[in-house]
Amino acid sequence: MRTHKLSFISIAPNPTVTSRQISNSNLNSNQKFPPSSLNHLKRIHAKLLRSGEILDTLAAGKLISDIVASGAANLGYARSLFAWIQPPLNTFMWNSLIRGYAHGGDPCEAIALYRQMLSDGYFPNNYTFPFVLKACTRIADPRVGLGVHGTLIHHGFEDFDPFIQTSLVNFYASCGCIEVAQKLFDRSPQRDVTSWNALIKAYIGCCRYTDAIRVFRLMQDGSNARADEITMLGVVSACAHLGALDMGKWVHTYVDRCCMRLTMNLGTALINMYARCGEIETASSLFNNMKEKDVRAWSVMISGLALNGLAQEALDLFAEMQNAGVKPDSVTLTGVLSACSHAGFVQKGMKLLDEMQELYFVEPTIEHYGCVVDLLGRARELEKALALIKRMRLKPDVMIWGAMLVACRVHKNVEIGEMAAKEMLELDSQNAGALVFLSNVYAATGKWDLVEQVRYLMKEQRIRKPPGSSSIELDGIVHEFLSGDTLHPQSDQIYRMLDEIRRLALLQGHRPVTGGVPFDIDEEDKEVCISQHSEKLALAFGLINTKEGIVIRIVKNLRICEDCHSVMQLVSAFFNRIVIVRDRNRFHHFKNGACSCKNYW
Repeated sequence: MRTHKLSFISIAPNPTVTSRQISNSNLNSNQKFPPSSLNHLKRIHAKLLRSGEILDTLAAGKLISDIVASGAANLGYARSLFAWIQPPLNTFMWNSLIRGYAHGGDPCEAIALYRQMLSDGYFPNNYTFPFVLKACTRIADPRVGLGVHGTLIHHGFEDFDPFIQTSLVNFYASCGCIEVAQKLFDRSPQRDVTSWNALIKAYIGCCRYTDAIRVFRLMQDGSNARADEITMLGVVSACAHLGALDMGKWVHTYVDRCCMRLTMNLGTALINMYARCGEIETASSLFNNMKEKDVRAWSVMISGLALNGLAQEALDLFAEMQNAGVKPDSVTLTGVLSACSHAGFVQKGMKLLDEMQELYFVEPTIEHYGCVVDLLGRARELEKALALIKRMRLKPDVMIWGAMLVACRVHKNVEIGEMAAKEMLELDSQNAGALVFLSNVYAATGKWDLVEQVRYLMKEQRIRKPPGSSSIELDGIVHEFLSGDTLHPQSDQIYRMLDEIRRLALLQGHRPVTGGVPFDIDEEDKEVCISQHSEKLALAFGLINTKEGIVIRIVKNLRICEDCHSVMQLVSAFFNRIVIVRDRNRFHHFKNGACSCKNYW
């Protein structure tokens, strides 16, 4: 057992010292050493042994820190040196090792070292806690982080150091406790760009993209902190998820106005944002003007073209990528297979799956197989899709069976669909989509006892199908609608516009498509139900609040239904509007009464 000794770095909270004033640059976790430096460090080690200076805690601590910074592969060497040194040790040594494991491949070892540090009587300081909390964000047990938080409160560090506060925000966000993260941020006396970035990242991690943009706006309006590349990457990502094109354009203008360097990462994020907002021409222009393109930039552009229904263009770009000498990776090939799926290129997709390991040295993943199952399902090749699932070397997951289930629902194959739903429930007993499908199948065939069993199970376990949700951006504000929503301030106007849309559609010979509505609802109620789908509410809102000629852009969380798809085509014709809908799978560009998907989705 090591004896209790005073550490080299002061253990008392000192308001005049912050993590920014750390004297030894080796505590910078981003510092990298060239591979040859390890031999150099070993020579220094030998020299210190010969001279006896290794007994000096400052020199030994500096060497340990340098070895840790030379790479995660050398942590064992640093650990053996640390174990060899005789007490008294200093906190700097402990911090260096904890940092190495926290950022390396074994965060649990960082926690173990921290506990050993306390057990041996050495006190953590304001540099220790950010490293320990970093490790806590990477492990599955939030109780460890809560214990660390209690310790730093006990030692008076909670409101002392901005790096500790930022680390706490990150930790609670990683646990999904975003409200606690927000409260810690609000009480922080010092909010630098790192703190703001942590909160923005926290909201994005919880899929609360509107809140991430709200925090960015607060940062602009009420803070002296200047946004950096990390800030912009987070905000651009939020805009991409929301389909908030106007906000995304503003962010792009902000980058230009502030003369921020358009790095490859930021350029790629902007390409992704424009593609995911349906502005594929701008995405292509940005891509073509990039001086350097890595595999991620090519992959994002290929996926963006596929998502927007430009399958042949995606395949042409894939060929161009190879001609440019850029080696495709797993993500690239997922994008190419997605393009094949959206366009019905069955033979090309099957050939790519068969050849990807031989030609591109990429082992097919569950995502690749999922794309091909989706490809075959869309093309009505349900038996071939099922055969592919059965011969896969990987175990089918919920997503694979989900793709099969969607295809069976579209093509009304009850037998295979029932089997797919049951396979999904074997993997996820609370999968709402599979249970609803079974309920509808049993209702359609008059098996009401089985319908009752399924619905009782859903009620007992409080399983609910995710509600349809659609959002539309207007003047930088994202408006979200749920199916049957009446809470919007313009609700009366929206429903009057829906009545007008329905009247015009009937004049064009449209008849509501109610096949996806539960069977035990009468036909009139089914028509009312589909007439109030969230994407129709968003469409009506867009028609009311935008001028003639303005593109209406809608983002939906689920797959667009057949009736809404038909209505969107009609609206694009008799209102002379371009309507762009991004559903869970792809974009639909409606113009002059037709859709870019050619009714193949």
